[in-house]
Amino acid sequence: MKKIVATELSPAMVEYLQGKAIVFLQVVDPSTQSIYSSALSWVYATSKSTIHFAIDSKSKLIEIFEQQPKVTLNFIGCESAYAISGRVKLKERKAGDVSIHLAILEIKVEEVRDIIFYGGKVVSDPAFIKTYNQKLIEKLDREVYQAITRVADDGT
Repeated sequence: MKKIVATELSPAMVEYLQGKAIVFLQVVDPSTQSIYSSALSWVYATSKSTIHFAIDSKSKLIEIFEQQPKVTLNFIGCESAYAISGRVKLKERKAGDVSIHLAILEIKVEEVRDIIFYGGKVVSDPAFIKTYNQKLIEKLDREVYQAITRVADDGT
């Protein structure tokens, strides 16, 4: 059975990628030619062709993206496993409306692939919890969502 390659997210994927999923990011580090990976939680599909995410503003990823903007995001959800490829662009080096130092980035989706093994179907989405102060979790989640929404609405 041949897997279909898409050029945009499905409505279910857009709904799923709203800051509550574990998403893995991979990029080739030009300095080592090795794959650099990171697990992300603040990942929001703001349209079927655009994903925004937040990372520490001092992350090595920002330096890597300046030299190598081609990235892949992977997630398990929507009954399968997916790889989303595209190009990343720094939208804000430090989001001023977030109480911790976070950068906001944007990925323009170029390809979406279903990468589950033959005959596989995910029957339960991965779950996680954030282990720091609950009030701080809610505050940061709200601030990040608002910053990403503002950047996405800006359209630059």
